[in-house]
Amino acid sequence: MILKVVAGLFKKNGKVLLVRRPFNKRRGGLWEFPGGKVEKGETLEEAIKRELSEELGVEVKVKKLLDKIRHRYPEGEIELYLLEVESEGEPKLKEAIEKKWVDLEEAERLELCPADKKLLKNLRACKKQKIG
Repeated sequence: MILKVVAGLFKKNGKVLLVRRPFNKRRGGLWEFPGGKVEKGETLEEAIKRELSEELGVEVKVKKLLDKIRHRYPEGEIELYLLEVESEGEPKLKEAIEKKWVDLEEAERLELCPADKKLLKNLRACKKQKIG
């Protein structure tokens, strides 16, 4: 069974938001786009709104779906959806241990979760995807 996961792409001043996973979770200490699992019966939009509210304490507006990838981890396969989001307030850390606003080049130098690395590669390849 494939697990559906959503991730949010926040943009600000040419940078994107990445968060660092807690050490007690799988892939602890690695960086990722914030988000989480889609629960049964949820749409992608509902899932990203709930996850970002729980994880970052912000209400978001979903702008569009940017990318969808599949990745196989040792524990199973995920389908990861990257949605562009915006919020009024500044995201706060509720679950992650650190957050960082980075440009795409700097993001590539961080130790990212493997699936998020694929998303980042696609974002960089798609130069028409203007971050700003």
